Amino acid sequence: MIRLGTIVAFLCASPALFAQTDSTNQPDTTAQHPDTVLYNPGTRLSNIAAVNVPVDFETRRLQNPTTALFKSMAIPGWGQLGNKRITKAVIFAGLQGWFVGSALHYGGQASDYRAKYESATDILARNEWYDLYSDRRDERNKFTWFAVLLTFVGMFDAYVDAHLSAYPSAKKQQEAGFGISAPPDGTTGLTVSWTF
Repeated sequence: MIRLGTIVAFLCASPALFAQTDSTNQPDTTAQHPDTVLYNPGTRLSNIAAVNVPVDFETRRLQNPTTALFKSMAIPGWGQLGNKRITKAVIFAGLQGWFVGSALHYGGQASDYRAKYESATDILARNEWYDLYSDRRDERNKFTWFAVLLTFVGMFDAYVDAHLSAYPSAKKQQEAGFGISAPPDGTTGLTVSWTF
């Protein structure tokens, strides 16, 4: 009769026994190969300066990107103003004003020509008023679509500019930089950087 203690001891030891056995009979690939390079702290990156002024760009944004998106949706150019992009704000507001004004202008003419078309009794006059109505209606629809598309472009332009507002501009960055480094192995290195 097998004792209960022997069974418990076998079950407790069996995971360790099974883990040590390899049923695939494949060679061990975890051994270090001669061409493997290990990272040794302090040797390869010793000539690179440590980060001593971490900047959280997310906190330096001019406005929240989602806020900029909704501002541009409400009033064209408002999101660009929040990003301090005055020229873009004027362009978006001017184009949107032109598109909306043109859509209203052609919409008013289409409404007038439709009323004249419906009240005319002569066939030739009705055809002429209908042609004018159809032309003005198409122009109204065209400028309405332009206004809608410009609204979407302005929304996403403000959104992207708000994300990028915290990062340094190319004017503030150093265009070219030179440096000499002396790694601990006794060699001398020259570093050249160019911002483009």
